Amino acid sequence: MPSLSFPSVTASPNPSRTSTLSPTTTLENLIIKTATQPEYQVFIDPEGWFSFSYPKQWIKKSDLSYLGTDGFFEIGYIPEYSFYPNALTVCEWLANINTKNLYTVSWLVTVEMGGCKLLPRSGLSETTWAVVENSSDDISRRFFYIKTDNAHFEDISSTFKWIRPIEEKKKPDFNKIELRSEDNDFWSKTSSLPSNLVLKEYPLPSKYQSADHSESVFLWFIPPEALPTPSSSSHQSHSPTTVESINQSLEKNGYSLQKVKDSYYLYDLYQNNTRVLQNIYQLPEVYFFQTEDEEKLVFFAYTLIDPKQTPYTKDNVISYLVLDESISIWEKSMLNSQYPYWRPIWVVDKPLFLGLGDGTTLQVFNLQHEIIFSFASYFVTHVPIKKFKAWNNHWILEVSNFVVQDGNILNEKYNFEEVFDWFLIKENPFFFFRKGPRVGFSYDKQFFSTYYHEVIHGYCCGLILNNPSLKDDVLRFFGKRDGIWYYVVLEFR
Repeated sequence: MPSLSFPSVTASPNPSRTSTLSPTTTLENLIIKTATQPEYQVFIDPEGWFSFSYPKQWIKKSDLSYLGTDGFFEIGYIPEYSFYPNALTVCEWLANINTKNLYTVSWLVTVEMGGCKLLPRSGLSETTWAVVENSSDDISRRFFYIKTDNAHFEDISSTFKWIRPIEEKKKPDFNKIELRSEDNDFWSKTSSLPSNLVLKEYPLPSKYQSADHSESVFLWFIPPEALPTPSSSSHQSHSPTTVESINQSLEKNGYSLQKVKDSYYLYDLYQNNTRVLQNIYQLPEVYFFQTEDEEKLVFFAYTLIDPKQTPYTKDNVISYLVLDESISIWEKSMLNSQYPYWRPIWVVDKPLFLGLGDGTTLQVFNLQHEIIFSFASYFVTHVPIKKFKAWNNHWILEVSNFVVQDGNILNEKYNFEEVFDWFLIKENPFFFFRKGPRVGFSYDKQFFSTYYHEVIHGYCCGLILNNPSLKDDVLRFFGKRDGIWYYVVLEFR
């Protein structure tokens, strides 16, 4: 059975760190204050940040691990992940890169604990992990893990308590953190900006420098001369998808949708006046791909086996893939409310599709419905897909704080803590990345020496205005260097 290990785990207190316990506070006092059940004993973090309870009969194996005949419990600090944006990104790295898909990713539901957990896929591991962020501790102890046998994880994690208050929104002050040797080595090999990349920085007014970008739209604070020029192109109004508009698209391939009699939402699909599919319960998204030789038609038809039952009834849905004149069964499964109805892409004369596996594991499928890549992630309201697109016979998937090219995770390839906002600019790839305490960017396979300690990204809804944006080969974003926020305009000439 494959074993799971974290690289370079520090499993003992940091001797160079000065304890902030008050002179009158002792670990014995804290044990008395931490409630537990008679059959359990209490573990307290050596520096007094948090406590757990674990079975009383288990014996101490080391300072941070305990062992019994029926299970075990271990805690460790993972300083090599100190520069990751959050605990979820750490869990995604561990699940997809460190352990190669032995685990799925989920939130920790314990109220006090927070963070994320790695749940073993069926039969692949005997351990469950959690990763928790302590935003008030120093950078080397910012993230810690809890590992137990599968049977005891819920019981032990549910006893977690913070002993000291922590600042949940506090993030490391990266500009005050020295570069590691590996960071120095990387940044020393970067290039200066070439003449075709013109960068301008506009400092935000001093009264807004302390504003919280998770609550305020920074675009309101920039000087008027830095605002982008309004587009001169006329605004195209959105036309809703209708049966008539779909049939206009399908008619050249001999297809048409017709309403099912006595139903207000079901349709049958006809091909050259012959019914080929029944009880399609939603209007399909129709896609055309232009290849060197011809145009290809692709769409999915989601059908009900029993039209009297709903799409959420077990075993009542069959989805079909329509590719030009061929129709084939794609999946037989109950509709997942989080299913990513993402536009398919066309790579090397074949379509690729994005789907959803167990939990919120994203899967890339080929035409034969074979999984060619999977990525374990998690999100509450929607799967965090940011891009799925074709480029120069390559495919790109951006999800959470990771970018994947042709199945290779760029974070792993370059050992970056995060990679985000991949753009195609003048037919060349661009992306941001974090390497240690600095955020840089890459364009056309080059890494540049220009850096920031923070670049705002990843927001939705109204705060999406704070995210990097690309228009007319000009990239605009908010970056913070040495404690100063800038509105940055990067022009590609």
